[in-house]
Amino acid sequence: MEGKTHRRVLKEIVDGYSAYYVGDKKRYVKHQSLSDVVDFELVYDNHYERAKKRGLPPEEEILAQLEKDEIWSQKDEIEIEKQTFYLESLRKNKTNLYLKSAISQMNKQIKEGEEKLEKMIEEKNSLTSNSCENYALNRANDFYMFSSFFKDTEMREPLYTQEEFENIDASAITHLVRTYNEFHSKFSETSIQALVLQDFYKIYYSFSESCADFFGMPIVRLTNFQLNLIIYTRVFKNIFEQHDDIPDKIKKDPAALLDFANSSGAREEVRKKMTTDDKGASSIVGATSEDLAELGLENSQSKSIQKAAEEKGGSLSMKDLMDLSGV
Repeated sequence: MEGKTHRRVLKEIVDGYSAYYVGDKKRYVKHQSLSDVVDFELVYDNHYERAKKRGLPPEEEILAQLEKDEIWSQKDEIEIEKQTFYLESLRKNKTNLYLKSAISQMNKQIKEGEEKLEKMIEEKNSLTSNSCENYALNRANDFYMFSSFFKDTEMREPLYTQEEFENIDASAITHLVRTYNEFHSKFSETSIQALVLQDFYKIYYSFSESCADFFGMPIVRLTNFQLNLIIYTRVFKNIFEQHDDIPDKIKKDPAALLDFANSSGAREEVRKKMTTDDKGASSIVGATSEDLAELGLENSQSKSIQKAAEEKGGSLSMKDLMDLSGV
């Protein structure tokens, strides 16, 4: 079933639209492209100016008043900046890790950091919900959603006219929003990455260097989903070509594959150290048997890595590991 789902996602990406049903009538959601993003920005700018003329305060003014009222201050802004910087540092430092267990722990820290930052931003947004920016964003999002629905595959006949859209009842709006959200989740970056790693898709790798070969059109005419598809096809194609030591169990795991590729430099560095003598060689503290297997240090004929580590006080030097591996 999973293969069927991925094939359907691929078909819809190639078609540039997705079909859905309203009752027994087939309707279509257009996949957006560069021109649609520009239209979104124009609509945003227009609604921002209209809101400002009607007296709605810009976010900057609201934040200034919140600081006077001691509700939100520059200190809170600095905390958001510090959290953002912290996350950037974690992501950068992750590329220097080579143990899978250490990378997993770092991923956990990153996820927790992202959740904390998201809460901080949500708190700020809740305080500035009555701003020109927020009003313009909501109206532009409405436009973006409205302009995505059509009655035909050529995307010539909108599902609703502007007047009809502004007057439809709440239940119809709720249905549209739910349909649109489900549609978007199907084409998330994670979903597209998983599609690219499917066995049936591998035949397309060799055509990914040329948009004309892949989609039959120039890159500027591609939809956002088509762009993501060709980008990740190239990314994973390069990973498979450049690394011949990828563990089988991660070959269909996008996140694990990206981590594996990003940590290749650090892994190579530690392997080089193993080929030198033990003078000043550092210990691999906290390495699990799985970590050592991925570094090519697991030897079924050698004594238990775990037991050997215990005998050495909890960690093994490079020379210890080489001896255990028969190097």
